Amino acid sequence: MNHRTLLGLVCVLFLGFAASCAATAPAPQWVSSRVAAGNERLLLEVTELALRKTSFPVGAGLDPAHLTATSGWKISLAPFKGKGFREQAVVQFTREAGNGRYKAEVRVKRERNEDLVRPMDLTYAQWESEPDNVERARVVLHFIEALLSTGDEVVPKGPEKR
Repeated sequence: MNHRTLLGLVCVLFLGFAASCAATAPAPQWVSSRVAAGNERLLLEVTELALRKTSFPVGAGLDPAHLTATSGWKISLAPFKGKGFREQAVVQFTREAGNGRYKAEVRVKRERNEDLVRPMDLTYAQWESEPDNVERARVVLHFIEALLSTGDEVVPKGPEKR
C-alpha cells in the first residue's frame, strides 16, 4: 500500500469518526417564556437566586453585558457506569420592544459518566452528552417567573368587593 492510499484511508476514517461524533451530540432544548423586570440588575439577581434555589452552583457565570447566566456543574456520581450524571443550567434573556419586557430562555445540559472502573471518582469521570433535561429547565424558568411576579396576574381588576 502506498502513502497516498494510506493517507486517503486515514482521512476517510477520521472524517467518518468526526461525522458520527457530531451526529450523536443532542440538539439543545430551550424552554422559553416572556417576563417583565424593572431593570437588568434585578433580572440577573433573580436568575442567580433561581439557580441557587434549584441547587445549581453559581460561579462567575453571570454576564450582565449579554444578559446570560451559566451555572457550574451540579454533579451526582453513582457506583455504576452510565448512572452518574452532571447538569449545567444556561439562562439567556433577550430584550423586547416593550419597556422592561424580556424573552427568557433556559436549558439544562446533561452528561452521564461512562467510566467503568472508578465511576465514583470524579478525576476519572468520562462525560458523554445526553439530551437536555427539559423538566429541570422548566423548574428554573418557573422560579424566575415566580420571583419576578408582581401578583397582578391573580388579582382581578375592577371594583373592590367588601
